[in-house]
Amino acid sequence: MLKLRKKNIVFLFVVLYSCLIIAQQKFSTAGFFEVENSNRSVFGFNQGWRFYKGDIKGAEQSVFDDSNWEAANLPHGLEILPENASGGRNYQGKAWYRKVFDLKKNEQEKVYLYFEAVMGLAKVWVNGTLVAEHYGGYLPFAADVTDVLNQNGKNVVAVMADNSDSKLYPPGKHQSGLDFSYLGGIYRDTYLIKTGTVHVTLTELSKTEAGGGVFVGTLDVHGNNATIGIRTEVANHSKQKQTITVKSVLEDTNYKEIKSVSQTVKLAVNKTQQLIKEFTVKNVKLWHPDAPNLHFLRTDVIVDGKIVDQMRTRFGIRLFEMKGAEGLFVNKKYVGKKLVGVNRHQDYAYVGNALPNSAHYRDVKLLREGGSHIIRVGHYPQDDAFYDACDELGMLTTTANPGWHFFNFKNKIFEERLYQDTRNLVRKDRNRPSILLWETALNETPYQPDYAMNNMHKAAHAEYPFPGMFTVTDHDEAKKGGLDVYYHGNDKNINSFNREFGDGGEVDDWYSQNSIVRVRREWGEKAMLDQSLRQAKYLSQRFKTDKVRLGGAMWAGIDHQRGYHPDPFLGGHLNVLRLPRYTYYLYQSQNMPDYKLDGIKTGPMLYITNELTQLSPSNVIIYSNCDEIKLTWMGKDYGTQKPSTDPKFSGLPHPPFVFKNVFYLDSIRHRKGDKKGVVRYMLAEGLIDGKVVVKETKLYPERSERLQLSIADEDLELIANNSDFVPVRATIVDRNNAKKVLAEEYVYFEVEGPAEVIGGVRNFGNPAKSSFGVATALIRATTTPGKITVRAFVNGLEPDEITFESKPSKLKMLYDNDYVTQSKKGNKDIVVVEQVEQEKLPTNVKELQEEVKALRLELVGKNQALMELRSNPKGKGN
Repeated sequence: MLKLRKKNIVFLFVVLYSCLIIAQQKFSTAGFFEVENSNRSVFGFNQGWRFYKGDIKGAEQSVFDDSNWEAANLPHGLEILPENASGGRNYQGKAWYRKVFDLKKNEQEKVYLYFEAVMGLAKVWVNGTLVAEHYGGYLPFAADVTDVLNQNGKNVVAVMADNSDSKLYPPGKHQSGLDFSYLGGIYRDTYLIKTGTVHVTLTELSKTEAGGGVFVGTLDVHGNNATIGIRTEVANHSKQKQTITVKSVLEDTNYKEIKSVSQTVKLAVNKTQQLIKEFTVKNVKLWHPDAPNLHFLRTDVIVDGKIVDQMRTRFGIRLFEMKGAEGLFVNKKYVGKKLVGVNRHQDYAYVGNALPNSAHYRDVKLLREGGSHIIRVGHYPQDDAFYDACDELGMLTTTANPGWHFFNFKNKIFEERLYQDTRNLVRKDRNRPSILLWETALNETPYQPDYAMNNMHKAAHAEYPFPGMFTVTDHDEAKKGGLDVYYHGNDKNINSFNREFGDGGEVDDWYSQNSIVRVRREWGEKAMLDQSLRQAKYLSQRFKTDKVRLGGAMWAGIDHQRGYHPDPFLGGHLNVLRLPRYTYYLYQSQNMPDYKLDGIKTGPMLYITNELTQLSPSNVIIYSNCDEIKLTWMGKDYGTQKPSTDPKFSGLPHPPFVFKNVFYLDSIRHRKGDKKGVVRYMLAEGLIDGKVVVKETKLYPERSERLQLSIADEDLELIANNSDFVPVRATIVDRNNAKKVLAEEYVYFEVEGPAEVIGGVRNFGNPAKSSFGVATALIRATTTPGKITVRAFVNGLEPDEITFESKPSKLKMLYDNDYVTQSKKGNKDIVVVEQVEQEKLPTNVKELQEEVKALRLELVGKNQALMELRSNPKGKGN
């Protein structure tokens, strides 16, 4: 069918790069931002790889024959997994990646490879020479490849990635005993960086304490005036001693210069030196979680009057202070609220940990709009794009040493690598204004040595010699290790935070993991309503604590895969496909109705939890931040109510609204549509100061009629880089567009244009089963920008289609086109109907369209039958 369409339906796109203006989200690269037309060039290195799952001899050599390997693009997670990949369903072992590229260089340049992360043990060869070896799957590393590159001709890079269990580096615990999974591969971005021989160093290659690259910190603030400290490390790899001037330029977000300072150093050949400078600036916009104003520090490296290196570092001018019983102060004022949010693991349905930057950003945006003001990360440093989003959207967050319930007492190398991880996680994200707490201990590991925790605490402060560094772990361990802030605990003078709440007390036992607060969306409204009401009680308790307790993070914001149990965690505000449960709206309703934040949907809101189905309860519960709610059902006025006064909700800024004895199916039965003037919808109106400020209408759902497609892009553009994807939702609706939450269908998605569906029948990615009335496909762009049309089909329902565009990447991409075009396509895992012979194709376009439609429907039927057979292989119940 796909060949049929390809041969007979042609669509040409002409993209004029020179005149195309796009407003795509800009992410940092290797921890900094490139200055256009500078001597420092950053190339995207994600495209044009080949991949082999398993071990193979000689793959590191340049002359190795990899012609039978699969084509791959990064981020890459070794495999496309089912929606449920918990319990060790993922591959563990060695895997290989290879790539060919051309790069012109001269003697006045340095070249570096930069990896944001490779899961587990990584080894990197360039042209057969080992250039890097890295232990641990959550921190970046870099390699100087200048001397091993071919000056003319092709270069070959080979990477061995091994996500096997190992006790020799953190986290160290076997996946079968771990609360998250070692989902493998080169699962974050890679870059190639070219600089001049005199340049700012890479943080990952520096041996200077609190050194490498550019480090900016706020020393003090007075009103809108601030004192800023800068540490800049430069290297001289030229052939002679150099007099180097470093000019640091403070800029606003539009690159407008605010102030600059300069300093000069004489540097011998192959030497590096860190320059330290302080300066004051007046009348600047400070960073605050409710006003996340960002700045750039542009660094110009000047030799003989010429700029030889340039880069930008993004940061926020802000001062964090912990004041015990008085709470957290930001810029010398109380933060003004209880910090309530969620925990977050990094994985996603189907792709594992291999998320594009946009997916990390969407996660933060969704959770911020859903009422979270802080994300506690579990249990490792997150992707740069995640922290980019937190900085921009005012989402306070944390970072953490990788670990969970394990310390290796037998092998000293584990402890040494733990200390190095501490230093590297500080270096990675020290310029992030959004990071409030630094977990410099192993999570939930009560037997880790006191001295080891204290060594990590001291290492973190040594690497971050500015104000605002606060180390944290669980109360008893933090006290023994001398850390700054406690998770939990009741100390009246030391600030604390509930790292996790809302889950543990509701689990029956470790083996079964049955819990009333862990439910699937498809279990329906009663399960999700019970879950959210219990979470409302726990959330209420967080708001009642004194200021010394900063707040708390619910476990967890998004469902995630686990190593030790076959069930994923099922208690998130969002499931693995980022579809919301009712708890999402509970949290969202705790924002004040006049709360405003750029880039985030805020304001008065309400959400009706009753779905008006045959399984719906008689009570109608509404989450809202309004003063009052007026409810109308089938034309009958059920009055205006204030929020619940139930004591278990008393701590909530906005308790739920409860309308009792409203919905009964008997009031609808035996009626025929609207012939007798019966209005079959529920109307909720939110009032503030007696005025209606928000409304929601929920229609009574009738029979399933059709599919309705939407794109869940969160206003981010889809970038044509062969890794960016966007969720497309197919909602099952009736004739009035009311969602059928009880409908269960397998929806087949089809793409026309430069994109593809991630997954297929083997991993249940396509056709996709609906969840609470919605089926989701992940649509991944190719490297060609252009128009994309997605169609969705279910036998017996009216299909739908949606059209959108992918945009060209602003980042220069470095790969060998011949190597790419000659690579083998991986198994796309889709069912293809038998092809029609070319000579039998009808020439009439209408006939062709009818035949294509018939083939589509035939394919849908075959796929649905296959899915049903898989879920009921022995025909049970038939």
